[in-house]
Amino acid sequence: MNGNHDGGAPISQSIVANVQLGLPATVSKLSSKMRFIDKIAPLLKEQGVIRTLDLIQPITINCAGISTSHRTTNAFGGVLYISGAVRQDISIQEGSIYQTKQESIVDVDEIDDLDWQKKLKFIDMINAYKLLMETMEVGNLPELIIMDVPLLLERADTPLSDRVDIIRYYEMCKETIAKFWSEYKDKIYPFNTNGVKIASIGGKRFGAIFFALTKENLKYVPDPIGDKIIPELDQYMTKMQTVGIKRLLKGILVKRSRTAAFQFDGINSDNRMEPAAVRDLGLMSMHIKAGNNTPPLLIEVLGKVSDWDTEMLDKICSEIMTLITFDQAKALPIPLWYAKYGLKPIEARPGVLEFYKSHAKEMLKNESLEAMWKEDLDVFDE
Repeated sequence: MNGNHDGGAPISQSIVANVQLGLPATVSKLSSKMRFIDKIAPLLKEQGVIRTLDLIQPITINCAGISTSHRTTNAFGGVLYISGAVRQDISIQEGSIYQTKQESIVDVDEIDDLDWQKKLKFIDMINAYKLLMETMEVGNLPELIIMDVPLLLERADTPLSDRVDIIRYYEMCKETIAKFWSEYKDKIYPFNTNGVKIASIGGKRFGAIFFALTKENLKYVPDPIGDKIIPELDQYMTKMQTVGIKRLLKGILVKRSRTAAFQFDGINSDNRMEPAAVRDLGLMSMHIKAGNNTPPLLIEVLGKVSDWDTEMLDKICSEIMTLITFDQAKALPIPLWYAKYGLKPIEARPGVLEFYKSHAKEMLKNESLEAMWKEDLDVFDE
């Protein structure tokens, strides 16, 4: 306290100085990027990379949404989890909902804490596919089923070979997916022209369409693309990467529009899809934007370029967009929104997990489980 004190530059002064000096430069960079997006957007629309769609008004459709959720808590040196999936069936006539039905599946158990996020992803996908299987056995099949889990696993999902426990969940997930597509492929669109449309929605692979627009990859794009776009994109690719592919996609996708579709497994052969038995069916992807405030969503459907055409893709995207009834940042197709809302009890805090944990502790403390086992053994001995 009595030594020499060098005032230096307090953090508050550094913040003020850097904000004042850095703000003009930041605004200048942002302005430049926005001008580039405004410049390239008309070209992409003109060449067919961005397509505008019409909503189906009024819509008549039988549809379903399958949503999954999970929650965890640390306990007993590992992780207690609850995972659930809800299928919400909705029948819409002339834009009015007149019938709904809900099915669900719940799984509560304990796992070790090694790679528990991956394990729960596999468990969520298994639950979703189990509901899909139940759906395909009902008499009156929906025309469209929208899921919030991926249809297939990717290379990044593959666990390390020494992770024995997680490999068990991984293999179980692959077997469930392979079984579904083996048994029900002939009931599903586009493999059956009158079949059920199954689509997954998410928010990844932003900008993958731009990497599909090369001479080598154009054969994996089912939509008609103009001749000018390939040399133009070659010229602008460096600038596009500087701007940021995600920002670019958000800037060029306008209300009620979609990107050209691309066969993801074709343009990115290094990212091997699993299970192998389903991989050969192909995976078609595209991004849509329903409203001014809704974010771009990734739409995935199974099939190759030879299975889909522009009219088929436009129709399924128009159906999904029409089902997004609110122009909000967290808006979802209405059957999926209802399904997600149905999972609120799983996400509640405190909730089922806390009850489960407390009673597990009590049973362990009282040795009630061991007493039950011993009682059974005594009965057997008699």
